[in-house]
Amino acid sequence: MKNRKTYPLILLIMLSLVGCSASTKEQNTNEPAPTETAANKNVTTDVKDRGLCFSIAQEYIDKGVTLESSNENAKGYKNIGIFYYSPTFTALMDEINTMDSSKLTEELAAQYIDQLLSSSRCLMEVVMVENAQYESLCADGAKPEDFTYYAPAEVLGSTDDHTYILSIPDLDDGTLNEEEAADYHACKTYMETVRDNLTFIPVEDGTMMPSFTAKDIYGTEVDSSIFSEKKLTVVNVWGTFCGPCIEEMPELAAWSKEMGEDMQLIGIVGDINGEEDTQHIELARTITERANADYIHLIPTDDFDSFMANIIGFPTTFFVDQTGAIVAEPVVGANVNRCKEIANTYLSNP
Repeated sequence: MKNRKTYPLILLIMLSLVGCSASTKEQNTNEPAPTETAANKNVTTDVKDRGLCFSIAQEYIDKGVTLESSNENAKGYKNIGIFYYSPTFTALMDEINTMDSSKLTEELAAQYIDQLLSSSRCLMEVVMVENAQYESLCADGAKPEDFTYYAPAEVLGSTDDHTYILSIPDLDDGTLNEEEAADYHACKTYMETVRDNLTFIPVEDGTMMPSFTAKDIYGTEVDSSIFSEKKLTVVNVWGTFCGPCIEEMPELAAWSKEMGEDMQLIGIVGDINGEEDTQHIELARTITERANADYIHLIPTDDFDSFMANIIGFPTTFFVDQTGAIVAEPVVGANVNRCKEIANTYLSNP
């Protein structure tokens, strides 16, 4: 099983910009594996939950261009982004991922965040807005820049259901060195080609939780049939190293005890690397017991690999129906009130 440890503080800071992660080249769970066309060495990727097909030349991917998992931007609109990740950024991420998490103090994390943000650049953001909402807001004076995090912004086009707004931001070079800055500007210029080659495809909302058999942190076996027991299962993915995860856990614990017969809460401890990882299992037990969070906390098995690979930061909370389908946009970050709103809205619909 691969090491799943990430550092959500860094990811959530980046998420606050455009809703995209600092993970490397993982694909969204709605996306098939990208395909490469032999003729022009372009990698094409269908992002089904955003209704877009991207085509990016391999030479620019090799320079550091990365199509990130779709999410929401800081203004609350569904989006997807393309980033330039410099060699300096990649080296910093490698350094962080091999660090003992107990040594990552708030001060050191802040230093890393500054370095990561200044050694990576957003190349493109595409936002999708339902047509009725877009028309209503435009009638009140909204402009394309009011939907994207960055400026300038323009309307890319529209389908029967959605209007798409695109931004190719005009950013400075941050702390990129001379070679990295040259690559960044080449990649930024290339975004005009990516924009011209963007095509619309049918939107396919909703993904499935993986079919799994796993144990919780006390050794009890659990499988994916657990979702069939309730109309809605709230799945909170957290880590033992994650301050916001730990801080929100007492509130989650209280909520779990208030849930009615139609709903349940389970946790997945994302940084436990198998049943042999006794150090993190013991730490997870201590954290949950202190928070009175006596609901199920799963140890992810290999069955969760694809699912975990697309998580951009901890905590992330999913909403799963009786069939195992994810029925709402995940909540990234500690926001129990927002989770309650989503759950109540879902349960109130027949």
